[in-house]
Amino acid sequence: ARLARADEVAEAFLSDVGMFRGDVARRIASVREKDPAELRRVLESAIAHPPELGEPPDEAERSDAYASATETARTFLAPYRRLDRQLRRADVALTFVAEAREALEVRATDYVGFGPISDSAVVRSRLVPALVEARDDFADVRVPSGREALAAMVRDALQYVIDRAGALADSIDARRSYSFSYTQQFTAARAAIDDYATTVEGDLTESVNAVTSTG
Repeated sequence: ARLARADEVAEAFLSDVGMFRGDVARRIASVREKDPAELRRVLESAIAHPPELGEPPDEAERSDAYASATETARTFLAPYRRLDRQLRRADVALTFVAEAREALEVRATDYVGFGPISDSAVVRSRLVPALVEARDDFADVRVPSGREALAAMVRDALQYVIDRAGALADSIDARRSYSFSYTQQFTAARAAIDDYATTVEGDLTESVNAVTSTG
């Protein structure tokens, strides 16, 4: 009877865990396309009250079911903790990606138009301030751990245009011919940001799948 009681406690717990996993899976699946911050809020709510394994009855050490339940109690929250960590990282990372992409959307032609420029004032008063603002706004963005070189690549691309725009203004004042292109710098920075975004999104999808595939 005592062994049967241990089995009963274990089986009730394992049943509760199964229902818990299914409920969490459904709740996460329903918002999986949301941003990481919203996903994390849903996750925190979904796992706030996990099932608990009852105290071991007499003869529990002889119950295979109770041994299995004990192992499950030790490990069943691990995928949710991993997802929580991944969501925190992804929130920072994808914000960084969005801000980098916005900074790299700056187009010189939006400020000085197309064709030859005869007045340095338009470069100094419109183009350079816009580029400096984009650079400085991006400098305030939190950089994901280990991605300092990527952030520097974006800043350097913007700084390259700022420097060349200054040289252009000086050349106009000196009546010298001068032109430059920043396609290479911006294209390389965008590609690096896109590669990073793909990695972040892939890792996040994998972590979400780990908790939704159980439902």
